[in-house]
Amino acid sequence: MASTLLVLDYPGRRAEAHISDLGLDAHGYELLSLLDAPLPDEVTGRKYTKALAGRHSLEGRKATAVLAYCAAAPLAQELALHLVEAGHPPLPLILFNATPGTAAGVAHDYTAILEQLVTTPPGERATALDLPKLLESPCDLIRAMNAELDRIVRQSLVDDLYGEEEVTEASTQIVSVYLDLMRHQIAAHHSTAPAWGGDAVNIVSAGHPFQSDWTGVRRSHVVQVECAPAELLSHAETRDHVLAYLASSTHDDREVHP
Repeated sequence: MASTLLVLDYPGRRAEAHISDLGLDAHGYELLSLLDAPLPDEVTGRKYTKALAGRHSLEGRKATAVLAYCAAAPLAQELALHLVEAGHPPLPLILFNATPGTAAGVAHDYTAILEQLVTTPPGERATALDLPKLLESPCDLIRAMNAELDRIVRQSLVDDLYGEEEVTEASTQIVSVYLDLMRHQIAAHHSTAPAWGGDAVNIVSAGHPFQSDWTGVRRSHVVQVECAPAELLSHAETRDHVLAYLASSTHDDREVHP
């Protein structure tokens, strides 16, 4: 039975490579991507990762580690705890350019979305929402984002002379894509950094700003690869570090029974 690596790597187009680009399947590992459609509607790390686990058949798999890129790292930690509670021994986390989920990160990502949709005059805020306050109530925040995004997208489509039915259908689809991303980021922020009895390694590109230990981790360390962020997940040295870490792991790899 091939060893399974549970992968949390947000889907979609981006400049950076993906975890799948490391080619770990050629070294006897099966990659199970948990972040595929439909993504959960949950907005806390605990519920989000339980929903992910519930949508995939993990029973009977020989899970070896949880791999996560960037902001998915806090969710990987929540998933590791969920698996322990389901009877699996603690799995190690292999993280890549990992960052904690912060309020500033949520605001940055939402502002970046708005900047794709509308031009904001210099000196004005891109959003009318009080993001720090709303972030305390993530369900309210998602509803407010939905309303603001829908208004902006609809206006853009009307300006492009689309008909009412086309505007409604297109706006629903576009806003849904953006809200999927924001739920993911908000859930990462509303994670608890739980202790699950496992270890972690954070493999980072040159100059990555976060290189501290992770809260809740039994043992953690940082490994730096001299490359640009976009190249980290396609770099041979990254793959070598992952394979070496997996080979040296002494964690029990009994079958998963979530």
